[in-house]
This record gives sequence, structure tokens and C-alpha cells, in this order.
Amino acid sequence: MPDHRIALGPATYAKVTLLARAWDVTADQAVSRLIDHFHAPDPPASDAASPAGTVAVHAFYDGQRISGRYDPTNRSLTVGPGPGAGRYKTPSGAATAVLQALRPEVHPNRNGWSFWFIDDTGEALQAIRGAS
Repeated sequence: MPDHRIALGPATYAKVTLLARAWDVTADQAVSRLIDHFHAPDPPASDAASPAGTVAVHAFYDGQRISGRYDPTNRSLTVGPGPGAGRYKTPSGAATAVLQALRPEVHPNRNGWSFWFIDDTGEALQAIRGAS
């Protein structure tokens, strides 16, 4: 496999290595993660609620954007595709699954109502917790 190199200035190199240390990955993996993050298209704002009444939500964790859909009728949250993909009985269960998938060494318990954000408004999911 050929060795491809990119020259970085000292300030940029320091930033890349800082990110790599923070994410506990190699510098190469940090650059790949950044490229993947900015390469992924944002979901359209008009997709905030589906005909079935679910609400598009997202979370940012460990440098990644995780998408999901919250169902206010049964208060469940479906994550996917990506880390923690699946259907969960609660937003907190979904948040725990995402953390376990991304950083298994970190204590995964999180309050899902403040972990997830509504795509359309940017508010924490807590804003619609009682609405159903």
C-alpha cells in the first residue's frame, strides 16, 4: 500500500494531535472522523416530523452526529443508522446505547431528555416531553 503524506503546518499538526488525544484515536483516524463529519449531509429541515407523528432528533457525542426519531405516542426513540442503532423504550435507553457503542469505557447513563435535540427547533427533547 503506498504511503500518502500531507504536509501540515505546526499549528494545524498540533490541533490534529490534540483532537486525536481527546478522541483516543490516531491522528489518521481523527482526520478521517473530521472528514466524515463534514462530508455527511444534514437532514432536510422539512423532515422534522413524519406522517406517523414521529419527530426527527439528533445528538452529538464523541465528534459524531447521531440521528434518531422520537415517537411521542409511546415515548420511544429509534436510533439509526449508526452507533446504537435500534428502537428503545425511552430516550435515555437510546442515549445509553449510543454511548456504549461509541465509548464503552465511559459510564453510559445519560438523561435522554437532555441528550437528544429536536432537528427542527434545536431544543432539547425535554421541550416536548409532556406533549402527546
